[in-house]
Amino acid sequence: MKVNMLSRVADGMFWLNRYMERTDGMLLTLNTFYILSFDKEMEDSLGYKPLLEYYTSLSKTQISQAQYDSTYVLKYIVCDSQNQNSVKNLVTKARENARGSQDKITKELWEHINSMYHFMNAPDLPKKLETAEASTIISKLNKKLLMYNGIVNVTMPRGLGWWFSSIGKHIERCLQTITLTQSYYAPIHYNLEGKEDLMYWRRLLLSLSGYELYLKSYSNIPHNRKVVQQVIFNDEFAHSVIYTLSLIEVYLESLFKDNNLNEARTLRNQFGRLKSYVEFTDYHNLTNQQLEDLLNHTKAELIKFSIDFSKLFFSYT
Repeated sequence: MKVNMLSRVADGMFWLNRYMERTDGMLLTLNTFYILSFDKEMEDSLGYKPLLEYYTSLSKTQISQAQYDSTYVLKYIVCDSQNQNSVKNLVTKARENARGSQDKITKELWEHINSMYHFMNAPDLPKKLETAEASTIISKLNKKLLMYNGIVNVTMPRGLGWWFSSIGKHIERCLQTITLTQSYYAPIHYNLEGKEDLMYWRRLLLSLSGYELYLKSYSNIPHNRKVVQQVIFNDEFAHSVIYTLSLIEVYLESLFKDNNLNEARTLRNQFGRLKSYVEFTDYHNLTNQQLEDLLNHTKAELIKFSIDFSKLFFSYT
């Protein structure tokens, strides 16, 4: 490939942003569920189940036992060393990738990631999550992730490192959106004509930073089809499937510019088919089965693309 960057450095940039995007999405979802858990007037049939199903490797039995236990979930998601997707472990992995790519990232970015690492490894953090300080800690972590994204956008040069890290970020974000959307449509059998009220969809929309936009854009019921329009097809919503796929396409084109190798053409075509599948779906006439198939197919193909992309750029053999 015509890429002037060591594959291990490109790999580090790709996974640095994937890990931090995963942390960001996970914390946003955790904070949403935690705050809403105090609303005793709202019927809550899922609890923390969508969060635990996607971001942990707990068994169905373990999830069933823990899905309403805020203290357990907070500690397991934030700082449990045995949970490979805990915030503590993800920040540690991100720091390792940042260290290996230090000549490609800015001083400001390294210092911020390092400060997050030390915050997550404070010995009194697990105990604090059992107290009234828990809400403050989660809020502080969310702000640290907002700062991370700001530092990346303001200080990072727009070159190879930016392209690799941005592709990683948006693959991760797209998978989050698809999986969280599935977790709310599967229990209602993907019923687009159902009468679920706004309170049912509030958790999903807040977890994707899309609740305010939804209220401004889709104020009338029924919500089941309109939520699909926002989280999958709205090209102005930063967490929508089509928006994230469009950005991946932009960064891919930057990587493949002036490159006519067969591998590059094959990967570009592979991604083009994936994006077109979503882009040319008529959501106005979408059936329940088509929605289920759309989410399953897009998720499977995006995972396959991510694997093929990594094989092409990050293989050391």
